[in-house]
Amino acid sequence: MNTLPSNPDIDLLEQWSHQNGSRYWLAHEFLEHLGYTSWDKAKGVINRAIASCSRLDIDVAESFTQVPVVIDGREQVGYKLNRFACFLVVMHADDKKPQVQRAKVALSALAEGLLQAALEESSVPRIDTRAELSNAEKIMAAAAKQAGVESSQFGIFKDAGFRGMYNMSLADLRNYKGLKTTRKTPPVLYDYMGLTELAGNLFRVTQTSERMKARHVQGLSQSAKAAEEVGREVRNMMIKNSGEKPENLPLEEDIKSVKNQLRRVSRGMIKHDKSTKKS
Repeated sequence: MNTLPSNPDIDLLEQWSHQNGSRYWLAHEFLEHLGYTSWDKAKGVINRAIASCSRLDIDVAESFTQVPVVIDGREQVGYKLNRFACFLVVMHADDKKPQVQRAKVALSALAEGLLQAALEESSVPRIDTRAELSNAEKIMAAAAKQAGVESSQFGIFKDAGFRGMYNMSLADLRNYKGLKTTRKTPPVLYDYMGLTELAGNLFRVTQTSERMKARHVQGLSQSAKAAEEVGREVRNMMIKNSGEKPENLPLEEDIKSVKNQLRRVSRGMIKHDKSTKKS
């Protein structure tokens, strides 16, 4: 098993842990070490981390084991965290807290050591945003259906949003970005977008739904116009903020591969903690 040399940040994490067959951390203690003084605020971080765990198809009950704990003099539902759960918690915690930054460095370093490859800090938020975008597209599709857009017309409606945001159709955008198709089913472009571009598309899709509802849009023509207008506004905002046209943002590693890497990290951390005894 490949592990990293001891360093102060990793050693500090070990001091926060407990041992009972394998190493674990109590969520309320861990979040307190990260600078959270309120369990109510800490629970929001835990819930977001649990959602990320589920999106990775990793057993949530194994990573976040519910246990009764006493917090502020009251028995409440708490969690035993394995090391990968701690990793996810830190990725969702407030990065402005210096304790969070130290823990993030330590857990990311160990994750990369187990993976034997660099792990992008944006990996977890990228997966989360991709999942949110999938849900947002379903809501937009429902809004289009409510507006009278037929199933056979949905491709035209959806393409209008891309034309607004990218000044080109989805098919042209795929070619422009160099996403090659080597199989009958073309790869999904969203799966290769980085966090900034995914977030831009999430905003475009959610705001298209909102505009259609607010303006009581009806029919394909009005729906496509709304989608293109919102896409154009998002495009202008992105260019204004970064100076970069969205079509020029680089493609990144297939998000399915990123998920596989994180699952490997999870398995590696479990093996690491089962083979290590607390001193």
